[in-house]
Amino acid sequence: MIGNVIKDEKINTDANSNIKGIGLQKLRVFDRLLEAILKNKRSIMCAMEYIDDVIEMDISEEKTAYTTEQNKSYSSSFSMNSHEVKNSLRIFFDTWRVIVESAESINFVFYTNTTIKQEYKTGVLKELDLELPEEPLLKLLIEKRYSESLPFIIPIFREYYIDQHKKHAKDIDIYIEMIDSMTFEKWIEFFELIEWKFGEKTEIELIASVNEKVSMLCHIHGIDQKFVAKIVEQIIGKIELHTFEKDFLRKMIQVGDIKCIFLEYALEAKVQDKLDPIHEKWDDIECSDIRDLKDKFLDVCPEYNEDLLYDLQDEYTDGVFEQRHHTNLKQVKAYNYRVYKACEKLIKRKIAEIGEDFSPKRIAEIIDVLTDEAEVHVNDKAKTYQVAFSDRDMIRKTVLMLFQDCYIAFNERE
Repeated sequence: MIGNVIKDEKINTDANSNIKGIGLQKLRVFDRLLEAILKNKRSIMCAMEYIDDVIEMDISEEKTAYTTEQNKSYSSSFSMNSHEVKNSLRIFFDTWRVIVESAESINFVFYTNTTIKQEYKTGVLKELDLELPEEPLLKLLIEKRYSESLPFIIPIFREYYIDQHKKHAKDIDIYIEMIDSMTFEKWIEFFELIEWKFGEKTEIELIASVNEKVSMLCHIHGIDQKFVAKIVEQIIGKIELHTFEKDFLRKMIQVGDIKCIFLEYALEAKVQDKLDPIHEKWDDIECSDIRDLKDKFLDVCPEYNEDLLYDLQDEYTDGVFEQRHHTNLKQVKAYNYRVYKACEKLIKRKIAEIGEDFSPKRIAEIIDVLTDEAEVHVNDKAKTYQVAFSDRDMIRKTVLMLFQDCYIAFNERE
């Protein structure tokens, strides 16, 4: 597996060489994940600062496909002799030779905002009895003009590669033999795996790009554009958090993880769209009657059975438990207010009809009538809003909660 690549190497891959580069890496991981979502690729995982600046893993096929990326943010142009280019090639080459041995699939990307410049006949190029092409070597390489470019590129890279490994390898002969065994066809096979991306977006341009893509995904999922900045911040934080993981797979961020963030916001948006605004009135209700359900029932019906009272108290306790475990407090408040208003209007009429004749049977009838009225009212509102509860059992418990919590009573407190 690629997680074992260069495990024993001591050469610095420059994956965390500077703060600016790390910013570019985060944005490239971010951009790759967003692209995967937009292209409906479900089997993509990405990480930064592991083996390379950025690594992408695609597990959609039987053979896992890897893409590793070098990110370079510079103001000066690059030639084949630039350290950044040669070192990136060394990293690609060492990774490739391990991947070839493990029969896994891999591609490489060299990503930079800067441009290509002409080569000068310095270093090992002075020793070659060849005239440099008029066009830059990197340009010829990108255009796959291997017969013109590789006679120069191979010596440049060979010298750099051996010099770097001399600093760290116990047996440099292994590396010399390995690189000298490469045929021209093998070199072409290696360079065919590299995508050269010069003149690409800077960090500032990438920030604008990911914001635009997040905005696009918000539109697709029906999420208000005001959440774009918050989603961007959340995803960046997730990418940063994963860099601290030591295990290879734990470093990886799955495209599904990012998609879930959008789905969570979309779900919340739907809830907000159907949220009953009446929830704002629930906390404004004045409750001056401090009697509980037992006191209120015994005040109008002293002979009310203690066992029946216990059963009613048990019901409202269950109701309180259910409400506390609801995921949306505003929905619960709106629901309570709707039940309260239905009961408040009806109980006044029932008290006027009954007068002072409160028998246990009459009290039971009133609770049933209040439950009926509240159920009709709540289910009618459910046509417009998303209600917290709609089953009759919970509505009855809520009616009892209103008696318990000082909202309604059969008489005025003396």
